Amino acid sequence: MNYIKKFVFTGVALSQLIFAPLCISAQLTPKQIDALVEKAKDELNVPGVALAVVKSGEVVHAKGYGVQSIENNTPVNTDTLFQVASISKSFVTAALALLVDENKLSWNDKVIDYLPQFQMYDPWVTREFTIRDLLTHRSGLPLGAGDLLQWPDAQAHATPDEIISALKYLKPTSSFRSEYAYNNLMYTVAEEVIRVITKMPWDQYVEKALIAPLKMTHCVANPTRINIPSKRAIPHMEVDGTLQTTFFKDDNQINCDIAGMVKWTQLFLSKGKLPDGQDLFSEKQHAEMWKPVTLKKVAYIDQKYAQTHFQAYGLGWNLMDFHGHLHVSHGGAVQGMTSHIAFLPEKDVAVIALTNQWSRAAQGLTATILEHYIEAKPTNYIDVYIEGNKRYKAYKKQQKKTEKPLHLSTTKPPMALNQYAGTYQDNWYGTVDITETDSELNIKFSRGNALSGKLAHIEGNRFVAKWHDRTLNADAFVKFDVDFEGKVSGFKMKAVSRSTDFSYNFHDLNLKRVSVQE
Repeated sequence: MNYIKKFVFTGVALSQLIFAPLCISAQLTPKQIDALVEKAKDELNVPGVALAVVKSGEVVHAKGYGVQSIENNTPVNTDTLFQVASISKSFVTAALALLVDENKLSWNDKVIDYLPQFQMYDPWVTREFTIRDLLTHRSGLPLGAGDLLQWPDAQAHATPDEIISALKYLKPTSSFRSEYAYNNLMYTVAEEVIRVITKMPWDQYVEKALIAPLKMTHCVANPTRINIPSKRAIPHMEVDGTLQTTFFKDDNQINCDIAGMVKWTQLFLSKGKLPDGQDLFSEKQHAEMWKPVTLKKVAYIDQKYAQTHFQAYGLGWNLMDFHGHLHVSHGGAVQGMTSHIAFLPEKDVAVIALTNQWSRAAQGLTATILEHYIEAKPTNYIDVYIEGNKRYKAYKKQQKKTEKPLHLSTTKPPMALNQYAGTYQDNWYGTVDITETDSELNIKFSRGNALSGKLAHIEGNRFVAKWHDRTLNADAFVKFDVDFEGKVSGFKMKAVSRSTDFSYNFHDLNLKRVSVQE
């Protein structure tokens, strides 16, 4: 933080007042940024990065690094397209802000006024739920509730009507508006509000009302409208320390190059103005989107390195204090891609980092570069994450030595395999099939292709689902329930590893048997 100390002496002219800076920040040069990105790539195993820095509305750095794919080695450029995942939430809220400016919507309008079929578990919550509630992760539902309706592959994506129908079955774990718990489904509901008001799907409205006026030439809100597929960065995941390409989760989300994201950043630095000075959305709505609504627990790393005292969620944006300055940001993570956009509004600066690997590199890059604008001795967050990675791997290695191994049973399950086979149904998710073929049990989720694998026996009626696609990193325990007649009645699931992404919310499923295998 920059402090200015002022010494005033009686009778001394104003021009003679002494200003003594106690600390001077040193912004990174392009060469230093290059070195930082290359270190992140090498040490965090990231194939490609696109990064930009915008200061006072001007692009001071924009560059691509590495490759789109380890399989073709095509270089990443400033026009390489990346999936920005949950950064798309800022596009949803900006679209709603346009409608608020046009007096077609109010942030505090009730959702049921636009979507009468909207229904939460609690009838009172249903009646009171507002547009603002959709955007601020305070629904009372647990972290990632219902995400399997959209995760992990695009084929798993339920329709908006199916998602809205499922909400009434998702049980809350906290009181309405009392706690922060990230939830993606509410943004699908918000997208439906946009559709009802504008009479067009949200992705088409965003492209017409936001992307087109900003001339974000190559950016789209629906991957089917990507003009040059060869410009796409390919997603990557680590499997047992080895980098592999993986599938696209190609549902409706923003796909954009760094050049386009620069224009998105400039829009918010200018508080909603287009390059010609005209308002795209009003300064009032800009302030509303960046207003803290739901308090969050302060992350340890931010508390330790950024002197953070508060963190909150606004309308599609994270907010916190960062060395005494307001910090506004959002990350995005989807299968094999991570991204991060961050602002220091008081310094009129922002950084965007897009990567094609599931890692903390993007967030580490934005934090490190921004900290150089305000700190004399800034933290290198890439080093922090590199060390964190090393500690985690050492922990996992030690854990394997000390924990009870996940031994697969050498004995048979207590029942014949065909007695476990059948179709099982969960009220909010749908169906999961257990089949027996060639003396093996198989598991297949009805939504999508990714969640398909083998069931390996552990002990008793406990198995582990080992997915065919090993890039998922989401193997799960399966525990069959047996009724008083000795017949399998259902099963429950839980991720094997605590590091499994929260969107694999297997633990929220309560699957009941509805038919047996023919």
